[in-house]
Amino acid sequence: MFFLCYIPQMCFKNLTGTRLRVMIWVGFVVGCVAKFVTGSLFVYNVYQDDIKQTFNYTQKEMEIQPSLLNLGLGVGFLPGMIYDRFGPTVTSLVGLFVSVGSYMLLWSTTRFIDFYKTAGGLVSVYFMFCGLGSVFTYMVALNTNVINFSEKHRGKIVGGLNCFFAGSPSVFSVVFYKLIQNAEDHADSFATFMAFFAILFAFVDIVCALFLRVYKKRDEEVYTVDPSKIEDDINNKANTEQNSDPKSKPEVQLNDLSGVNSQSENKCCTPQKSQKVEPKTLKEILIDVDFYLLIGMFSCASSIGLVYLNNLTVISKSVHLDHKDQDLVLIVPITNALISVTIGFASDFFQEKIQRMVILMFSCFLYVGLTVLAMLLGDSYTALCFATFFCGLGTGIIWSLTPTVMSEMFHISNLGRNWGIALLFAALLGMAGQYSFGALYDEQKPENELFCYGLHCVAGGLGVCVGFSVLAVVFGIILMLHRGIKLSR
Repeated sequence: MFFLCYIPQMCFKNLTGTRLRVMIWVGFVVGCVAKFVTGSLFVYNVYQDDIKQTFNYTQKEMEIQPSLLNLGLGVGFLPGMIYDRFGPTVTSLVGLFVSVGSYMLLWSTTRFIDFYKTAGGLVSVYFMFCGLGSVFTYMVALNTNVINFSEKHRGKIVGGLNCFFAGSPSVFSVVFYKLIQNAEDHADSFATFMAFFAILFAFVDIVCALFLRVYKKRDEEVYTVDPSKIEDDINNKANTEQNSDPKSKPEVQLNDLSGVNSQSENKCCTPQKSQKVEPKTLKEILIDVDFYLLIGMFSCASSIGLVYLNNLTVISKSVHLDHKDQDLVLIVPITNALISVTIGFASDFFQEKIQRMVILMFSCFLYVGLTVLAMLLGDSYTALCFATFFCGLGTGIIWSLTPTVMSEMFHISNLGRNWGIALLFAALLGMAGQYSFGALYDEQKPENELFCYGLHCVAGGLGVCVGFSVLAVVFGIILMLHRGIKLSR
């Protein structure tokens, strides 16, 4: 670990001009690869049937597994705080051990099938650690690149990263169906896929530890930033601000790893526009009404996407459309990927004309449409395709723009912490949605049967999603009205 932490700092601590731009773009490419691998979280629906037939779990037990997988992703405030304190290298290495270890534990379950048939809760815990390991990689890729690029390009950068995050499930689905799935041995299919993910995370986390760095520029010299100094320097400046010229802007001194004495500068990685927003402590964030409204809107909307996506093959099987699974599971990731990169460019280009919050509200209305359509007409293949397409659009928008909006509303200096809290709320709400879906499904299922057939089997769970979508719209409208009132004062 010492070798990985020390060598890149020696190589990259002094960069200028072209070399700087190359390393920043290398970091973006590495971030895209990292995001691509973390997108594997959203292919649970392609192998869940193999788990169910291997261990004979009920649908309620099956719903707990992706719920805890998402909960692991939702504990993102821990990796976010580790990132803010120690930087990308340490965060990547922690993710390496957690991800590889948890996926190998899932691989081992097929060696002890009789034991794990009655220990479904333990399997769910393994999935939770998979999600936790993934979010370390996710945070490193997102935060490092958001900081390294200027604010005017932030929408494009987040959208580009999310394009790989959102689009990778389509690739992993094809890999599973074409190269890994063994129709005669469900246990082997599941075990091989888990080992495949363990290898991928080992590779990508090592690459992130080697190449992802946070840079700041001063007089054509660039140094890696110690993220732990940012908040301390801001707080120290605030204490001395009263004794300084009230007309002068507060400055923050950042220490580089090279040991060269830095001069006082403007806040790190904070473009001029975002200096209007002051960084907030954890206590200040937790009492901010706008913060809760934003994460409430995001949590309700994103939980719908997760519940619908994870249960897409359950819905199709219930209405006898499971022979279309290989096509259906590709709609969301492909649509998601395309809209992610498109919305990133569009939101930056039209930022002065169309607020990002307006686009987020549009995504919430998409979720209302998809849930109502699936609940009422889900037994029609055409309607199911449209609902799935709406899910891809909404998911691409909400996951691409919410981090950008959050950094603009609450400053970029603690984006890892703030975004991690939002992920936790989303995961908890998603867990409630998935558990409700499974419980309502099992109530409709005939006794001693493994599957339930008919639209009525999934209508109850989809009805819960309709409620979440309406709540997302309500939170979004209140947030826009509240901020409008504050800005008008």
